Amino acid sequence: MKIYDATHPLSEEIYTYQGDPPVVFEPEEDGGIRITGIRMGSHSGTHIDAPLHYIPEGTSIDQIPPDAFIGSCILLNVPKGQVPESAMAASISVTPRLIIRSGWKPSVPDEYGYLTEEEARFLVKQGISLIGTDAPSIELPGSDGSAHRFLLHAGVVVIELLSLESIPEGVYTIIALPLPLKGVDGSPARVIFIESEDVML
Repeated sequence: MKIYDATHPLSEEIYTYQGDPPVVFEPEEDGGIRITGIRMGSHSGTHIDAPLHYIPEGTSIDQIPPDAFIGSCILLNVPKGQVPESAMAASISVTPRLIIRSGWKPSVPDEYGYLTEEEARFLVKQGISLIGTDAPSIELPGSDGSAHRFLLHAGVVVIELLSLESIPEGVYTIIALPLPLKGVDGSPARVIFIESEDVML
């Protein structure tokens, strides 16, 4: 069994999506005891979107059952542009959890594989339950959010800003656990991929 960590370490240098608050650490020491205050957005670093992120009456991150974040997944390379429906269909036939690696880099923030509303509808029709990406969003910057809304309304788990550069293409067990932040629209998460002969379905 091999375990891959697909989580970016949270730091003040981590890429922040346009308009989101930056990560700030404020360490304090008192009597030899160190405690660090942390300020950041709910979508900082590797994170999971809750339906409440785009849907006013949607489910908050603490209301999503933990089993929604665990199961088999397939990692697919999509360097940039729209994700091909043929590739998505082939992947979903293996597992309902699709991870997209686009090779995203902070130096070229707008170049990555992305979804449109049409593709989101296709994925939901195919029975997808989780989608993840190494990019800061499943949609291009400046989009209207329609792909997010459709996926989240259908109860699909959306994971963004995964660290995938060292993980080969293939089928894994994914475990992605957000903080149960009560009433909040998303959360940073620790995400691991497990390579094993016994992949969890």
